[in-house]
Amino acid sequence: MDPSKIVCVSANPAMDRRVYIDALVPGQVNRARSSLAMPGGKAAHVAMAARALRIEANWIGFLGGAIGEQVEGELRKLAIEANSIRTGAATRVNLEVIEDSGRITEVLEPGGQISGTEQAEMLRVFEQNLSGDWKGALVATSGSLPPGLPVNFFAQLIDVANKAGSRVFLDTSGDALKEGIVAKPNFVKPNRKEVEVLLGRALPDVQAVVAAAREMISRGAGSVAITLGAEGLVWLESKDGPAWFAQPPQLKATSTVGCGDTTLAGFAYAALRGLKGEEALRFATACGAANCLAELEGRISLNDVQNLLSKVTVKSLP
Repeated sequence: MDPSKIVCVSANPAMDRRVYIDALVPGQVNRARSSLAMPGGKAAHVAMAARALRIEANWIGFLGGAIGEQVEGELRKLAIEANSIRTGAATRVNLEVIEDSGRITEVLEPGGQISGTEQAEMLRVFEQNLSGDWKGALVATSGSLPPGLPVNFFAQLIDVANKAGSRVFLDTSGDALKEGIVAKPNFVKPNRKEVEVLLGRALPDVQAVVAAAREMISRGAGSVAITLGAEGLVWLESKDGPAWFAQPPQLKATSTVGCGDTTLAGFAYAALRGLKGEEALRFATACGAANCLAELEGRISLNDVQNLLSKVTVKSLP
């Protein structure tokens, strides 16, 4: 088993465009002061954070057109090995508008149609590499599904990874989350809203969140962490293991986009390094908090993570 490699799977990658303006006025012409573009999609953020944590990061996803070529090139500039499944549809562009007040508005494109041939090629390349260069690597499958892919696509990927003997982490939502859990991933990291949609009920307090995590484990997940935004997160380490609650320090964030993804990267680091319990949770929570200090989503600093460790509050739950 490779103790230092992660494979980040993206079914619906994007080019993220961040725009800075004084104040967004709906229905009017808004002129930006500045803008920048960077590889996007949850899996890209996980890969970026993994590199910051000195984990070898491999990325695989559907990419099409000039935007897709740009995404691939930018990933490689960040020392992330990009493996592209070429598509007829162009890669989407997501827009993040940041106002001087700190308010953030996101506009996310749905993604282009994926053909049956392209889907089969992704599964083929994924399976081939898991028995070759990626053997023993931890697999992180995250993000949404584009048009054309079945809701059980992540479940298919999890089945392939399980058969190859790889540990699998899953972070998605909706029917993809429902189907993915049944395929028995080792770890699942949704946010509270995504779990409320999955289970069809509100989760008003920590006790309700713990109960929800237990239900998700009963459905097939090996371990479940549910993020609660600035409140922190709840982690049920295993079916019979302890439940934990972690709270990050209060920080002024440029943007909170990518905090969940860097938290996932932190849990992946912990799993690869054999960290457990409070130590693992503290590290993952510090990674999520470090994203608030980063200039760009996913580009956390290991220094920031280490400085934040002592500022994370962790307690066990009954």
